[in-house]
Amino acid sequence: MHGDALKQYLRRSETFLGLEYSLDEAKYVAFGVPYDLTSSFRACSRYGPEMLRKFSSNLESNSVNLEFDARSVRLHDAGDVRFTYSLAAMLKRVFRVVKDIRRLGKTPLMVGGEHTFTMPAVMACFRDVEGVLIVFDAHFDLRDNYLGTRMNHATYLRRLLEKRKLKVAVVGVRGYDYDELKTARELGITYYTSKQIHDNLDQVLSRIRVFAGGRPAYVSVDIDVLDPAYAPSVGNPEPNGITPYDLVELLHAVCSPTIVGLDIMEVCSIYDNGLTAAQATRVLVECITAIESKR
Repeated sequence: MHGDALKQYLRRSETFLGLEYSLDEAKYVAFGVPYDLTSSFRACSRYGPEMLRKFSSNLESNSVNLEFDARSVRLHDAGDVRFTYSLAAMLKRVFRVVKDIRRLGKTPLMVGGEHTFTMPAVMACFRDVEGVLIVFDAHFDLRDNYLGTRMNHATYLRRLLEKRKLKVAVVGVRGYDYDELKTARELGITYYTSKQIHDNLDQVLSRIRVFAGGRPAYVSVDIDVLDPAYAPSVGNPEPNGITPYDLVELLHAVCSPTIVGLDIMEVCSIYDNGLTAAQATRVLVECITAIESKR
């Protein structure tokens, strides 16, 4: 039949985890958001989806701890959200994409791109019910205004909490101003600093398991939660971060079949030789592994 060769022999050069399941077949639907125009220091996360596709397609996808191969899951790569310079338009597009994925009964997996887009993704996952949001991040992102704007990568969580009732934990935080710390306490946000994790990982693991509690949850990973020694190519690197081992243990503690959405944000590529994208690939593998191994 005419066009068969187009379907049989042509494909994208890379897909997330190298998987090519159709939308109908898939349990997970991954998509990229190549946007970093509100980045305040190093604008480079627009390359995150491209780099994570490249590395996740070519690195091993097995979890040693849980003996599971992430490539055994049915994942569809839906491509990238079509770019426009308008932040408001991009926010609406991400909201509609995640809403449609959830409507199909599938789990959205977003790769960024700046952390701002966690806001519309979470809003699409939780509408009429109180949700649980667990954020792994070096920063609170609770500023009311930053560099003259109220909607950007440093304010998104504050804007989100104005729109949705959420139970929030921020894990690995270490870079903030004291107004943000005050806001976190006033809003009842649970948080664990990188020092707390370093000093007593087992205690944090126990508490974060209780926090997640098997309830529907959205998990967001800003890759700058890792120390710059492990993930140097991020928009806003903060010293004294957590290790990849600690992050994997924490992800295994909170990721379960009740997860309604995932994202891996702020992955850059131009400030290292691929180390950050490799770490982000490990995050992708371990999140999927933790969910599937608990079914």
